[in-house]
Amino acid sequence: MDPSVIDRLSPGDHVCWTFDDDQQRLAAVAGYVNAGVRTHQKILYVGDASPGTILTELQDHGVDARNLASTGQLQLGCLEGGYLTGGAFDPERVLDLWRREITVARGSGYAGLRMIGDMGWAGGPVPETDRLYWYEAQANRVFAEGYAMALCLYDRRLFEPRRLSRIQSAHPSTADPATDWKWRPLLRMERTGEPPGLRLIGEADASNREALAITLADVMDDLSGLGAPVTLDLAELRFADAAAARLLMGAATTAPSRVRITGCSLPLVKLLKLLGGEVHEGAVA
Repeated sequence: MDPSVIDRLSPGDHVCWTFDDDQQRLAAVAGYVNAGVRTHQKILYVGDASPGTILTELQDHGVDARNLASTGQLQLGCLEGGYLTGGAFDPERVLDLWRREITVARGSGYAGLRMIGDMGWAGGPVPETDRLYWYEAQANRVFAEGYAMALCLYDRRLFEPRRLSRIQSAHPSTADPATDWKWRPLLRMERTGEPPGLRLIGEADASNREALAITLADVMDDLSGLGAPVTLDLAELRFADAAAARLLMGAATTAPSRVRITGCSLPLVKLLKLLGGEVHEGAVA
């Protein structure tokens, strides 16, 4: 793995990191934690290993983990009270936990929250893990606000390929230890305030379709009552396949408020027009 891959992640990113052995996992986590130290972010790790085991592993991979834990910059959570409640996966509770931790991190003066979710536990017989896909898609609501980022660790030895592929589609971006130095997160989704709406950066295709769908729905739900047009800014969207274009047009045509799609490339304008969009002053509505 090229270390610069991890360094390119930034607040708002939600990446599915798949791996085949523990050394690959630890190399990614160590790089991610050290990058968080350099950028003065709080770091939250939740998985099924004990806090003592994680501290030792990180120390052995060049992270001053014990000192970080003593200062509170590194926080190690357990499954129960983290992903699990009474031994069952509780996705709503987890999403609430992330929101609370973001608030705490910002209130403590950190630049943001850098989360690590070690999902190996979900490869076993834990009740309610059929909701894992729903959870990962819903988590994009949290990250699109731009104050937190997450590296979700999925061990390919523990997940059936078809299930893992579906889980990956709920993430805007996917990477693994073979990813080279040219990699960037495939899709970034950023909520905007002026004008209110959503900015898409990168590429939208089958690999991140569910992440895009749930984030679009969230933006429309949140902003429909403001009385102002909702803007979908696509100036930095390099590519959108036909299915992604249909999602964009579906959001525009079903939202209670008026929706403007701006910054479209010429190919995307043509595609949106074929789907029923109308061009007004360079924008599709």
